[in-house]
Amino acid sequence: MIKINYKIQFVLFVICLFFIGLGIFETLDQGLKTGIDLFWQISHFVPFVMGAIIFGANIFTKRIEKFR
Repeated sequence: MIKINYKIQFVLFVICLFFIGLGIFETLDQGLKTGIDLFWQISHFVPFVMGAIIFGANIFTKRIEKFR
């Protein structure tokens, strides 16, 4: 397993949060669409949500291991 430095994971986490914010802002700016258009509108920032969950979990588990 490849270990990524804590600082690099944090930077990637912040980048994911930035793009999630952009996606939410664009969705609120344009309004929610319907049908297939809604799927495509939401699917653009799903990878960033998944990335944020993964990097956030890694940062959180590293923090717990650090205190043991």
